[in-house]
Amino acid sequence: MSSLTAFAGSVPANYDKYLGPLLFETYALDLVERLQARHLKNVLEIACGTGRLTRHLLSLLPSDGSLVATDLNPDMIAEAKSHIINNRVQWLQADAQQLPFKQNSFDHVICQFGVMFFPDKEVAFKEAFRVLEEGGAYIFSVWDNMIYNPRVFILNKVMDELFKDEAPDFLKKGPYSYFDKDEIRDKLSKAGFVNISIDVVMKTTELKNVDDVVIGFVDGSPLSTFLAKKPVDLQQEVRHKLHEEIKAQVDQYGSVMPLQALLIQAIKK
Repeated sequence: MSSLTAFAGSVPANYDKYLGPLLFETYALDLVERLQARHLKNVLEIACGTGRLTRHLLSLLPSDGSLVATDLNPDMIAEAKSHIINNRVQWLQADAQQLPFKQNSFDHVICQFGVMFFPDKEVAFKEAFRVLEEGGAYIFSVWDNMIYNPRVFILNKVMDELFKDEAPDFLKKGPYSYFDKDEIRDKLSKAGFVNISIDVVMKTTELKNVDDVVIGFVDGSPLSTFLAKKPVDLQQEVRHKLHEEIKAQVDQYGSVMPLQALLIQAIKK
């Protein structure tokens, strides 16, 4: 498993506890609201992570509906299963680039903040197209550029300052790496999708505790693996510097944390 997807050990629990409410819950609620008018029955969720979106998707299903929630990382699925107990969910470890389903199996394929991690996005898009039934919808969200997500930009700045050329590239190559609208449209079109729409979705969340943000990013992401190999005093310096930088932003701009993402919807003709 690459460093970009190495959510293991205590990372999934910290990811869900600290980053879940801060970054992902507001977008899960936004997506579910947008899906209210759709008829969801047989749904595939890719890169379900710790189940932030999964639990809300369940509320949209009819009594005879089903949801298959997949993720490449078994530790993330285990964390999700510890929070969600529902017999309409089938949990499965699966690669988005090689889905273990027959063609035309689902009416919706949904992915919240996972596409950025797919090594070959065009292959993954073709797989989503294959398993969708005719007229089915592929809906996914990705983070926009880090400049529109300033708290995360601060984290990147701190790591670059402290580690220079050795700074981890997790943020640049992972969550904040895929926001070129033209590229997204092109790859979806090549996969066969039509009626492609891309919406910029701006949200805010409340940064209630600076330490929670620090813990979330340091202990709730693959950055923890990188830092674990560094001297203890350097690990503490990262936490201290990050705390000071985020606190300075809060002092200047307040506790409201701006977020920006892209929501993409495409249809299988």
